[in-house]
Amino acid sequence: MNFRTTNIVENDDLKIKLLSYDDSNPDDLDLRYLSEEERQKYHGFISSKRKLEYFYTRLLWSHFNINMPISYLPSGKPYISKGHISISHSKNKIAIAYSKDCEIGLDIEHFNDKIFRIASKFISPYEHAHFDLSNHQLLTTIWSIKEAVYKLVNIPGLRFKEDICVLEIEKTNRVEVELSFSKKHLTFERMTFDSYILTYCLLD
Repeated sequence: MNFRTTNIVENDDLKIKLLSYDDSNPDDLDLRYLSEEERQKYHGFISSKRKLEYFYTRLLWSHFNINMPISYLPSGKPYISKGHISISHSKNKIAIAYSKDCEIGLDIEHFNDKIFRIASKFISPYEHAHFDLSNHQLLTTIWSIKEAVYKLVNIPGLRFKEDICVLEIEKTNRVEVELSFSKKHLTFERMTFDSYILTYCLLD
């Protein structure tokens, strides 16, 4: 196994860790890192990609030294018995965020020109008027913010184009979410690397 872990954020309120792994054969993985229940689920995956993601997610989680298994809601949102967790995958990278007290939504995205193909499906009229959408890194940033918000609020049917609007990127990092019962303003944080971006939102 060839992988690297990095501490992205580490303070009293929030911990975010990143794991990067090389392409490998799932048969070469050391499944002793998994519990018996996790091994059974691992073997249920057909795709090698899915097996690698599942294994390395559990391996990264073990680096938090929090002895709680990861479970999933029917919506697919991960949760633990105490505290809050969010997980994201992109290519050969996995990120996990943990907070003892705050709900959190985390997303990681690699930059790719293909984002232009789907821009019309998630860019709101406000964003179209206020941002330079010819920049694929900015488009990816907006998409990643909305992914993080979607994971945070966990409302089925929430629409990226109509219900989530990025108001500002830079100074206050504001995003507006149109909930069924109200509008809510959130703030996000982002970290930009050479080939990818990591964004997250916290809800106190």
